[in-house]
Amino acid sequence: MAGCLRGFFFAFLWAILLAGQGLPQAHAYEIEDQPGYLDPALELPVPGLVPAPEFDDSRSTSGDRLRRFDRVLEKLGIPEEAAPGFYDFPAPGSVSFDEVAAHFPTIDPDGALRKYLGIHSSGVSLFRDFFSSGISSSLLEFFLPFRQARAKTPREPDSSPLIDRLRKIGMQVKQGLYAHPLSGLRVVIDPGHMGSEEWDHRTGKFVSVGGKTVSEGDIARSTALLLAGELEDLGAEVILTRLKNGPVARTPFESFDPTPFLNQYFYNSLDSWMRNHLALPEDRYLASAMSAPEVEKAFSPSQRTQYFISGEDLEARARIIDESLADLVIDIHYDASKSNELQSGDRSIEAFVPGGVRSGETGSRVTRSHHLKHLLEVRRWRESVDIASAMVNSMAETLKLPLLTRPEFLTSVKVKDGVYARNLYLNRRTLRSLMVYLECLHYDHVREFPQLTLKDRVGTYRGETFAYPRRIDAVVAGAKEGILRYFRNLE
Repeated sequence: MAGCLRGFFFAFLWAILLAGQGLPQAHAYEIEDQPGYLDPALELPVPGLVPAPEFDDSRSTSGDRLRRFDRVLEKLGIPEEAAPGFYDFPAPGSVSFDEVAAHFPTIDPDGALRKYLGIHSSGVSLFRDFFSSGISSSLLEFFLPFRQARAKTPREPDSSPLIDRLRKIGMQVKQGLYAHPLSGLRVVIDPGHMGSEEWDHRTGKFVSVGGKTVSEGDIARSTALLLAGELEDLGAEVILTRLKNGPVARTPFESFDPTPFLNQYFYNSLDSWMRNHLALPEDRYLASAMSAPEVEKAFSPSQRTQYFISGEDLEARARIIDESLADLVIDIHYDASKSNELQSGDRSIEAFVPGGVRSGETGSRVTRSHHLKHLLEVRRWRESVDIASAMVNSMAETLKLPLLTRPEFLTSVKVKDGVYARNLYLNRRTLRSLMVYLECLHYDHVREFPQLTLKDRVGTYRGETFAYPRRIDAVVAGAKEGILRYFRNLE
C-alpha cells in the first residue's frame, strides 16, 4: 500500500511539473555542470548549495553503507539497481595484470573505479561496494583471471574478432588495388545534438550574433551526411543515428517515461552528493538525505527535460550503436562558449575516447561494469586512440588549426596531443567498437562563425539535397583521410 501511494505521489508530482518552464540555455564544450549538457549518470550540482565536508569512507563498512543507501532508495520509491550484465567481456586469461595496471591512468585517473576492485596477481574482482580484505563474497559482481606472465596465448589480448576485421581492411587499404578499400568496414556516425530550432533553444547548442545563427546540431548533421557519402564511396557500410534534424528518440518528449533516468540519477548519487548524508549518525542520515536539495532537483521540470536530452535521446543513439554491431563509431560535435558572443582565442581540435572516469562518477553498478570493460579491453581502447589521433591530425592539416595539448581538459585526461579520455555517455556505452568523439572546430570563433553562416554548397545523400557551408568540406576531407591513414598504419 505504501509503495502504491509513493507511486501515485510521484506520478502526480510529474504531472504538476510538466507545466513548468523550459530548460535554461547553456554552452561550453559539453560542460557537465551546466544545464543542457548534464549526463544523468553523473552528479548534478545545485547552484548555491554548500556541500558537506568530505568524509572518510573507511568509517562505514560496506554492508552498512549499502544498507543505508538501499533504505533511502526505498523511502524515495526507487527500486534497487539491477545487477549489470557482463556480456562480451574478455575471456579468462586474455589480459595480464601489467596490461591493466598500465591502463589505469587514462581509464581511472582518480582511482574512483579502483575502490570497487580487488586486484591481485591472479585476477581482478568487481564488488558492489568499496573493496576491503573483509568484504563479503556475496557482494562480488564479477571476476576475471589474469593471463600469467609465463603463459603464451596465440590470440589478441581482447577484441580479437574486431581486430581481425580491422587488419583485413588495413591490408586492402595498404595494397591500393581496391576500388572500395573500406569494404567490410561497418561505421556508425552520430551527428551530435538535434539541430531543430526548438531543441537548439532547449539545449543551448547554437550561436546567434548580428542576426545570423549557426546551429551545432545542423552543421554536425551536414558533416555526418557528407562523411557518410565519402565512406560509402570507399566501400564502407554506414549507419547514421539521424538523417534529419530533431531528436533520435522515437518517443515524443511530452510522453516519454523519465523513470529509468530518474532512477539512474539516484543510483549514481551513492558516490557523489548522497555519500555525505550516508555518513551521518544512524538517527540522522535518512531525514538528511530525504530533505537534500538534490532530491527536489531530481523531480524538477528542468531535470525532466534533461532526462530526455541526455538520457532518452542518448540512449536511443546507444541502442542503434549496439544493434549495428559496428566496427567504428564516430560522434560529430563542434565547440562553442556562448550563444550571443564570438571569441578569438580557442581554435583547437580534439577527440575523446572512453575512459577518464572521475571521482563521484562510479555510484551505479552498471556504470562501473562499463568502465571495467573499457579497462580490460586494452587493445580495442588503443585502437580507438590510434584512429582518433589519425583523424584529428589529418583534420588539423586540412583545417589549418592546432590540436589541443593541455594536460587535462574539463573532466578529460590527455592521452596524446589532440586525444583525451573522457567519461561521456556514448563513450562509455560504446562497448564493442572503436569510439571517436570528435570536436571539429570552434563555431563561435570570429573567423569560423562567418564562414559557417554561409550555406554556399549543396550536398546530396541518399537522394536528398541539403545546403551547407563549404568550410565543412575541409572537416570531412580531414576525417576521411585520417581514417585511411589509420588503416595504412595498422599492424
